[in-house]
Amino acid sequence: MKLTTCTYYALAASLLTLATAPPVLAQSAAPDGPTKVKTKHKRGQEAAPTASVVSAAAPTLTDYSLPYAASITPAGLKADLDVLASDAYEGRETGKKGQKMAADYIAKAFAADGLVGPVPGSDNPYLQHFTMNRVPIDPASTMQVGGKTYTLGKDFYVLVPGSFAGSPLTVKPVFVGYGIKEDKYSDLATAPAVGSDLVVLLGQPLNKAGQPLLGPASPYGGSGLRALGARTAFMIPLQPHAVFLIAPTAAQFGQAPKELAQVLGREQLAFADQPAPAGACIVLVSPALGAALLGTTPSGLTQYEKGVAAAGKPIASGFKPAAASVRLKQKKEPFTTENVLGYLEGTDKKDEVVVLSAHYDHLGIKNGVVYNGADDDGSGTVSVLAMARAFVQAKKDGHGPRRSILFLANVGEEEGLLGSQYYTDHPVFPLANTVTDLNIDMVGRVDSLHQGKGDYVYLVGDDRLSQELHTLSEATNQQYNPVALDYKYNDPNDPEHIYERSDHYNFAKHNVPIIFYTSGLHPQYHQATDDVELIDFPAMARRDQLVFHTAWAVANRDQRIMVDEKYRSTGFAPTPADLERYVGTYASAQIPLKITFIKDGTTLKAQATGQPAFALEPVSQGVFKVDQAGLQVQFDPAKPAFTLKQGGKEYPFTKE
Repeated sequence: MKLTTCTYYALAASLLTLATAPPVLAQSAAPDGPTKVKTKHKRGQEAAPTASVVSAAAPTLTDYSLPYAASITPAGLKADLDVLASDAYEGRETGKKGQKMAADYIAKAFAADGLVGPVPGSDNPYLQHFTMNRVPIDPASTMQVGGKTYTLGKDFYVLVPGSFAGSPLTVKPVFVGYGIKEDKYSDLATAPAVGSDLVVLLGQPLNKAGQPLLGPASPYGGSGLRALGARTAFMIPLQPHAVFLIAPTAAQFGQAPKELAQVLGREQLAFADQPAPAGACIVLVSPALGAALLGTTPSGLTQYEKGVAAAGKPIASGFKPAAASVRLKQKKEPFTTENVLGYLEGTDKKDEVVVLSAHYDHLGIKNGVVYNGADDDGSGTVSVLAMARAFVQAKKDGHGPRRSILFLANVGEEEGLLGSQYYTDHPVFPLANTVTDLNIDMVGRVDSLHQGKGDYVYLVGDDRLSQELHTLSEATNQQYNPVALDYKYNDPNDPEHIYERSDHYNFAKHNVPIIFYTSGLHPQYHQATDDVELIDFPAMARRDQLVFHTAWAVANRDQRIMVDEKYRSTGFAPTPADLERYVGTYASAQIPLKITFIKDGTTLKAQATGQPAFALEPVSQGVFKVDQAGLQVQFDPAKPAFTLKQGGKEYPFTKE
């Protein structure tokens, strides 16, 4: 699971969400019969399934899936994981030796099982190669404030380069205190303009007694990932151009390489044809550099902290921020990597495809220590291998699936869902014919909320695009010795943003119904201690059997799973003349944002200030939408203007 949110989501929501946010413009046992279990629902209620729901998936006279599900065993899963999560595979980092070894292992396993390699034009039909660039920040990168030059690694660390890579950029700092927005303490009495260059003082406000104003459990103390992520709610609505985070003390700044190793130690990767990066630049700065940005001194920062403590609330700082020049240099180092694909052809509905996916990459070697990623996502990878063998055996025995199945091992997930992005942008099988993606990421552990409580699995996204898929999923679980289905992370307000954090999300962006299966986070997540010895193989096998039964049901039902009507394409195609009329750059008097539309085939692409371009779906004459962002664009039929509708608000724009 990628680090964009985590127990350490800490950084992501405010880091990668700001830098790569989706378009937000204005801002096995045989069953003993159906067994009912309580199932947790996303809004907190519990409900036992009704008899009618259970009967919806009532088994046929002979349920052929049972022996094949039972072939997914703890021992079989462990045999594969002992190899893929061993030190010999060097942490399977994208583009590195261990990842290549893992791709070879998976491809050979698919071939040995009898799957077909479906990739046309490849030197190996099981491998979907693509080219990427490593784009590390050059150590020669600098910042200049008040005529003084500050250097990377000594005075500041770049957490996310955003749009700052390349030519020098001038920033105009705006101080926003501790960057906290809570009922008891808020630095947003006067909100800065959208797109500002924010300067945030890390640490937390104290009272006169030197105790945290927000209580001992406050997440804002320090300068680690947890403290950064806690400021998500504050920063995201402001859509900053840059964020400069001032370490509380020089000593804490010195600990940054250790405390932020998960971010600072990650290589930035980009597709070879990717345009210049967009989004916020996020930088951790020393107290001395932070003070210089604010036109003060480190002792001036200390006086501000004392003033807040005396007042017990935010105060005016009196700082006079100084303009600064930032020059971040990036190198480009091209390399080739690959997804691994295995294909099992269906029978009478073979043109429709069910995808079973997991990512096989992990974090590699850091400071000489191998990060084996046994759970993340060695567990999902070996689960896909086990299901492939089960489905192949079923076909050999004359019980093959009606729909075809694509077993997809994605690369580059840890670096930003890159492999699944490449596949969905360059699908081997049309996405219009892709029925669903069942994605498996971290299914090998028992988290702290479920210790000693029996079998469970978190389900994410099963009802986001298709209520039909949700119903099938629950009914299937009830039919086969059910496990507890936990929907905690399916809440749209989930602070961990799990829904956006694994490869299913790239299918969902194309309105392909998905289910994401996970056993949740744990202390070894993205640590060198995520090893095979900690995997609960019996629990993992039970989860995999549920996924297998669900895939079997999806692949063999009479009617394909459908997206909910509101997400279905209307089939409307605007005329070329209309598209030409819409092309151009528009501005709004209500918000400091510009949006540029360009023609892209039979539709439009839009690019907002500081964000990547994204495609719009035509709905009707002059109306376009982006479902994943809950966004609609409605052009005026009589004049060069449009209205942006999002989150219940409307923003008028006029062409420049």
